[in-house]
Amino acid sequence: MTILYLTEEGSYLEKRSSRVRIRKTDQTLKELPIEKLEGIVLFGNTHLTTPLMTEFLEREIPMTWLSETGKFYGRLEPTTSINIERQREQFRRADDEIFCFELSKSFISAKIRNCRVLIKRYNQKRNIERVKEIDEELRKQILKVSQADNAVQILGYEGNASRMYFEALSLIVDESFKFKGRSKQPPKDPFNSLLSFGYTLLLYEIYTAIVNKGLHPYASFMHQVRKGHPALASDLIEEWRPTIVDALVINSINKGIITIDDFQAPSDKGGVYLNRHAAKLFIQSFEKRIRSTNSYLDYVDYPLSFRESLQFQVGSLVK
Repeated sequence: MTILYLTEEGSYLEKRSSRVRIRKTDQTLKELPIEKLEGIVLFGNTHLTTPLMTEFLEREIPMTWLSETGKFYGRLEPTTSINIERQREQFRRADDEIFCFELSKSFISAKIRNCRVLIKRYNQKRNIERVKEIDEELRKQILKVSQADNAVQILGYEGNASRMYFEALSLIVDESFKFKGRSKQPPKDPFNSLLSFGYTLLLYEIYTAIVNKGLHPYASFMHQVRKGHPALASDLIEEWRPTIVDALVINSINKGIITIDDFQAPSDKGGVYLNRHAAKLFIQSFEKRIRSTNSYLDYVDYPLSFRESLQFQVGSLVK
């Protein structure tokens, strides 16, 4: 099973018997069996036919529309996974301050632990003293989170940890990708551009896992609820950012999959984005990463892909 990313400008999907065909003008770019698909992501000026859209809904395959640069437009999905009783319980728990407080501790502690693992791994050969200092400071932030008295304190410690963590990444990353802190909406440099793109892809992986488990993706326990934002997906993504996306970005740079020449000039709004060809390469690397097996979840005694791990983690939240 896989996610199909449609990125080729002007291309479209059509149904051909029990297969899906990717077409552009009169040319067939690719064909694959529909039963192998578990999701469709369309970028920019791409589309699919109405009969195929209906087929995907009948087969419970969600469709997500993003701009060429990764901005979320919308999503079409079947309603078969909706579990109203589970969602009513979710809303009740979201009003339980103690429940949300303890869950926030868990989310942020896991995130900072994974940040430590990543900077330690990539500092082994570089042996940068400042990165070692930041690792120790992150350890202290985890302790502070465990001793926090309220949610405001937790978010403050998370903010401090994030600033130090991105400082460490700026010291570890290749010289051509140096950056000054986290920037987004729009990203101001190539490194932040890769992070933002990767986080968008991961957010809608988690969104899909949430919907598949019958939860409401917009009803959160930690992040503030606001119109049009899948806040529960934002809650759950925190733990996985360093492990899935940040590691992928650094590996893509170190292995030369993405180079500094793969970015378009800043747009009118000042953002820096991957060109179309490099975006395809990065999506391929992301899909390879999300499908790679690991033993990350200590409560599962056999290897899982990251995609399966996300499903298990949401299932754990449901329980």
